[in-house]
Amino acid sequence: MDVPAPVLVPEVRAYSGSTTDPLRWVTWTPRKGDILVCTPPKCGTTWTQTMLAMLVNGSSDLPDKVPVLSPWVDADLGVSAAEVAANLAEQKGRRVVKTHTPADGFPIWNGVTVIAVYRHPLDVFFSLRKHEANKRVVTQDHPMNLPVPDSLRQFVNGGADPDDFDRDTLASLALHYSQTALSGRCPNLDVFHYSDMLRDGHRTVQRLARATGIEANEALIDEVAAATAFGAMKARADDYAPASGTGYWKSEDGFFDSASSGKWEGQLSQADIALFNNRLAELVPDEKARSWLLAGEG
Repeated sequence: MDVPAPVLVPEVRAYSGSTTDPLRWVTWTPRKGDILVCTPPKCGTTWTQTMLAMLVNGSSDLPDKVPVLSPWVDADLGVSAAEVAANLAEQKGRRVVKTHTPADGFPIWNGVTVIAVYRHPLDVFFSLRKHEANKRVVTQDHPMNLPVPDSLRQFVNGGADPDDFDRDTLASLALHYSQTALSGRCPNLDVFHYSDMLRDGHRTVQRLARATGIEANEALIDEVAAATAFGAMKARADDYAPASGTGYWKSEDGFFDSASSGKWEGQLSQADIALFNNRLAELVPDEKARSWLLAGEG
């Protein structure tokens, strides 16, 4: 039986942007057992959603495309709110949905597990540049389309505006980290790091199953780990990439860039790296929390 998840604590503030629309939260009526993947962009969101969708399904053979099964609930991607709500309502049992909104931007629900994933911010930066270049409609003056030194300065020095939250900056990523992973707001939260996930995909699937209370035997863990390896997901990008088939991307498989860490190594000057390190220390003053954000357990 699908049991509604009551609100324990309301949201603190609203986040909105060119895509993010807080009014779209109504497309999802949370149930006990639902899973909310809560990440900044380009931190392994689609990867995590896919692993969880397969675990919930009990098989890597999913009944629909991941963006349909696991929508970005507070975003307008050209699909009507009514259609998103209907697709979610039709799913029986546990569901997996996603948001890029920090945890103070949505309620805390009794029985909903939140999974947060983070990544080295400079890897996020270079992934965002590839992401922007893969869009079919290119905005020439978009900060991510500028030469690397100019683009990096805007990313590092830019602020975090809740009313323009789809403008990706180091500050917006740090705000997400502070309000989600460091705030203690979510009692049912598990935090993952992209680098750790890359190092051991099998262990990642095991951890996700434990974090969400999904009973998964070794055969299912092995199956999901194999199906969500980078090459396997890239080969089926039409099934996994957000907005696939809509013409949003130049190529769906281009959404899956390289699945690597250290993209920035050899790409930046010492001055660029010093600028980044100094700014990150301002945004995340705690050294232990800052070190984890850069490298995870590794």
